[in-house]
Amino acid sequence: MPKAFVVAAPASSSGKTLVTCGLLALMREKGYETAPFKIGPDYIDPGHLFRAAGRPCYNLDSWMLDEEALKRTFFRGMQQAEIGVVEGVMGLYDGIAGTLRGSTAEVAELLGLPVLLVFKAQGLGGTIAALAQGLVNYRPLPFLGVVVTGVGSPRHERMLRKPLEEAGLRVWGMIPRNEKLSLPSRHLGLVESREWPASFREELLRIMAENFDLETFLDSLPEVRVPARPRSGVSPRARIAVARDEAFSFYYRENLDLLEEAGAQIVYFSPLRDPLPRAQGYYFGGGYPELHLAGLTARADLWEDLRHRVKRGAVVLAECGGFMALCRGVRKDGAFHPLAGLVPAEVEFAGRLKALGYRKLKSQKENFLLPPGEEARGHEFRYSSLTQGLVCGFSAFDAEGRPVETFGVVEGNLFASYVHLHFGSHPGLARNFVEAAASVKP
Repeated sequence: MPKAFVVAAPASSSGKTLVTCGLLALMREKGYETAPFKIGPDYIDPGHLFRAAGRPCYNLDSWMLDEEALKRTFFRGMQQAEIGVVEGVMGLYDGIAGTLRGSTAEVAELLGLPVLLVFKAQGLGGTIAALAQGLVNYRPLPFLGVVVTGVGSPRHERMLRKPLEEAGLRVWGMIPRNEKLSLPSRHLGLVESREWPASFREELLRIMAENFDLETFLDSLPEVRVPARPRSGVSPRARIAVARDEAFSFYYRENLDLLEEAGAQIVYFSPLRDPLPRAQGYYFGGGYPELHLAGLTARADLWEDLRHRVKRGAVVLAECGGFMALCRGVRKDGAFHPLAGLVPAEVEFAGRLKALGYRKLKSQKENFLLPPGEEARGHEFRYSSLTQGLVCGFSAFDAEGRPVETFGVVEGNLFASYVHLHFGSHPGLARNFVEAAASVKP
């Protein structure tokens, strides 16, 4: 039977992504089939985990998904895997509005998975044992032990290891400080996995192999029961083109799976380089279009073809960066870059955070994706706004149910907004998308 565990920490920036990627890469190197997961709504870390594991990473989010849907996602990602590795979000007990909702601890409890704690060594000595004991004793979770990152010297390691072991906590690894393992960030988080330095993986493998007791650790893991998933058996009945390149890369993996299971034939294309595929539906996800405005502006042929396809009835879902691309254009650093022109609005890239948080969208107008009166859940993280407000066909609320300001157009064959929807939050989204596309003449 397979095994699985959660990598958690007392706070963000403790080294969770580094440790998770390192373990995935090391297990892959030793021949294990690993399944990566990321708790929370993040779109960037899953790319790093995918790169390390060599197979798709699934988001496990207990606010966007109910318990049943959360388990379905976990089982989906664990198919044919030997080891599941789940990277947590923020601090172990950090949930919505001071609760455990959406926290790493809640997901670990719902899935029954043990927890490996990661601590950042900087500024710590013997106090690390008190912090670790506090986390262990706060909730009745099964804990596996501790790994420490950024250890400054052999003396520093002794200062940390001794109190942890005296407190009865198993120390699985002491990872020395290594500047070669630092990944730069930009405004939405770490750089994407395609931007790893050439030597990053090799250095990560070396440092983890030398400083983490992997085989003994794997032997200590409990087994988890993973039901086999039946094959869909649905024949493709609609062609849906998905934008995927350096400018558009943020998708929840399960959204794509659910589309295929509902009967979508997915074809990927690059808006920066490829002609627009002939399709009945189009999906423009989030990403970094603001970093590729010159290239996207030069694709007037693609945007013209898209406008023509939409006039003929093709359905379009656009999220965040995809929504920006469908507007008249983006203004950045004083220059205006014309884009698709499907949405009658202009985007102003601010260079500073404009909105961040969970979102619940309630549809108010007839559209191909979400019937009026129904709700779907997702996440918003943006550094831009529209120069003039535009909210058409929906209302938006935060995780606590309070109305929030966002932008978008939901009407007819267009569903475009700053919100990344998770199709697992509403069982009809993928089916509605495919059925609407199937009704469009190829």
